[in-house]
Parts: sequence; structure tokens; C-alpha cells
Amino acid sequence: MTNINPVWDVLASQANSAVLKAEARLEKFAKHKQKIVVRQEKISALLVEYSNHSEKIQSNGGSGEIDNSRKFIAQLMDLQNRTHHEYINVEADYGRAKKALILANQEKLKADFLSQREKEIQHQLLVTKEKRELELQGITQFNLKR
Repeated sequence: MTNINPVWDVLASQANSAVLKAEARLEKFAKHKQKIVVRQEKISALLVEYSNHSEKIQSNGGSGEIDNSRKFIAQLMDLQNRTHHEYINVEADYGRAKKALILANQEKLKADFLSQREKEIQHQLLVTKEKRELELQGITQFNLKR
């Protein structure tokens, strides 16, 4: 039988595992980004709603309510800023995860190529060995007939 060296197959398997992990990590960051976007939209809608509410209160003249409304709007703006910074951080993490996935895919392609090349070499060696054995059998039969 052939003497196939499974090292390349093991490396290809490990590279495939690394790709799957990188894909899962990228998906995690993509979902986190989406959650932040939804949160930002909700905060923006609340800001619009309470800004409109604050304008109505000002026209009616309730100073205590106006102060509460302004404080709440300030808190929403602070939350909006923190959410924006969180989005920037997650976007950076997403970019790094995407880069890691690209590198993992490149490593997987290399390992797959090397594994396939090793299999082809082993196949060629087997074909050559069988060919020699057939030639030797032919020569032996020829010599026996003489």
C-alpha cells in the first residue's frame, strides 16, 4: 500500500476548523453591529419624540416638566454618544474578524493544496511502482519461457 503522510490532511483539517471559528466570530460581530444599529434607531426616534414633546411643553409653560424633559433628552444624547462609540469599537472588531477570516481562508487553501499535492505525489509513486512490478513480471516470464 502507499505510504501517505497524513500531516497535510491534519493541517487542512485544522485550517478548516480555524475558518469555521473565524466565520462564527465574524457572524457574532455582525449580529452585535445590527443590534447597535437597531438601538441607535430607537434612541433617535425617542429623541425626536421627546424634542417634539418638549416644544409642546414650552408652549404650555410648565417649567418643572421642561427641566425633566431637558434632562431626559440630555440622557438620551449621552446614550446616543455611547452607542455611537460602541458601534465604532464593534466595527473595528468586525474588521479584524473579517481580516482573520480572510487569512484563515488563505491558510486553508494552502493546506488543501499541499494535501492534494501530496496525494498526487503518492498516487504517482504508486503508479510508478506498479509499472515497475509489471515490467519485472514481464521480464521474468520472458526469461522463464526461454
